Amino acid sequence: MKLSSILLTIIQKLDGERTIYAGFHLLRGKRSGQTLQDVEYYGLKAYFGILPKLTVEHFDEAATLLSNSGYITTGEDSFVKITTSGRQLMENLPTYAFNGWDYRGREMIFFARLSLAIQTVSNFKVGEHAFMPVQKDYDSQTFIRNLYHKQPISDPAYARYIAEELRLCIERSDMDDNQKIIVTHRLSGFKLTGWTWDQLAAYLGLQPFSVYLLFIEGLHKLLVVIEQSAELSFLRKIADNIKVTTYLTDSSRKTQQLFNRGLSIEDIATTRNLKLSTIEDHFVEMSINDPQFPLTQFVTEDYIEAVVAKVKEVETRRLRILKDEFVELTYFQLRLILGARTGERS
Repeated sequence: MKLSSILLTIIQKLDGERTIYAGFHLLRGKRSGQTLQDVEYYGLKAYFGILPKLTVEHFDEAATLLSNSGYITTGEDSFVKITTSGRQLMENLPTYAFNGWDYRGREMIFFARLSLAIQTVSNFKVGEHAFMPVQKDYDSQTFIRNLYHKQPISDPAYARYIAEELRLCIERSDMDDNQKIIVTHRLSGFKLTGWTWDQLAAYLGLQPFSVYLLFIEGLHKLLVVIEQSAELSFLRKIADNIKVTTYLTDSSRKTQQLFNRGLSIEDIATTRNLKLSTIEDHFVEMSINDPQFPLTQFVTEDYIEAVVAKVKEVETRRLRILKDEFVELTYFQLRLILGARTGERS
């Protein structure tokens, strides 16, 4: 698994309607109106925020590799397109199983808890109560301390119970063999230290960043199994509050609360002392994430149906093109329609 391959998949979905850096913002999970719209419009939820610490240098390296190999091209409008060679390459790429929209980097919190939990019970099982914790952050340590409160963590049977849950979860997860090696070898135990990315890369004959990408996807696969398996009670506690429960930004949620109280967009902007355009961004975000969003309060059903039909006909979500077709609609109305009726949810 390579970053360039993931980027090529994203570029294919953007379909020549965004610049290359739309992919960068998507992978980092930027919560701007444009990126959140792209996530919905182009069906990119899987990749949102899977690499929150991705550097622009690393991203540029992947983009340059695709460009120099002839898999992508950039037009005069600065929008990036996949080439015929790129589409041929896509046919041989695997289907990825990321779930960035639901986890947004929080899978690393899950693994921090899991690794500390395993290390702790492994040491207590053999009577070793003084050890250097593999996770230094206060939140993880507090979480594990509370999790193990009044639990028989020195009992070898308790350790076997945890190991059996983890084994079951891995078996059900659809992780490939490399991912199973990566996830399990990152764990620490009594007199055992989790492997580094470089050690894993050397062992598997992969680049360290490829190992990291496989690790992230592997954790997403594990979390899906945990969510669906009520009997994995220990792991469900470890995964508590990892999946995102609210998809709106904090600011959009405040706007939503005022709208629900009956305030108009203009009144909300005045009340919150924000630009009208900012409040409009919040409404677009609401239209994307709320299946009950009252779209017909802003545009008639006839226009909604006409815009949706035009999107399918011309196969574009570019606002400028749609605006030329519907001069009587505002950009705001078009964005609402695109968000509510033409994305992944529709």
